[in-house]
Amino acid sequence: MIVLLKRTNGQTKQYLESGALKIDTMLHRVYVDGEEIVTTPKEYDLLVYFMQNEEIVLNRDMILDRVWGMDYFGDFRTVDTIIKQLRKKLGEHSDYIKSVYGVGYFFEVNDD
Repeated sequence: MIVLLKRTNGQTKQYLESGALKIDTMLHRVYVDGEEIVTTPKEYDLLVYFMQNEEIVLNRDMILDRVWGMDYFGDFRTVDTIIKQLRKKLGEHSDYIKSVYGVGYFFEVNDD
């Protein structure tokens, strides 16, 4: 994961970048191959969480606590639904989000 700080006209912009994915955390915008994709707030939060924890396996409880909050009392399969939506939006880069059967998910860029 690369975190890039850039000064523009006296303002600091922060980006998370990995592979073809770039997130402008100041403007809450996500780019895949330079093209902006529209994400829901939860999709955005989950993607940021994944990129901040690249190559670390995160179980559903960890994801729910961090992205939905400690007081979330819904179905833990909500995570699976959001990940399915994110993979669709990532297109050919959907393999950045990997499943670990019986455990959870992790984010890894392997652009060879």
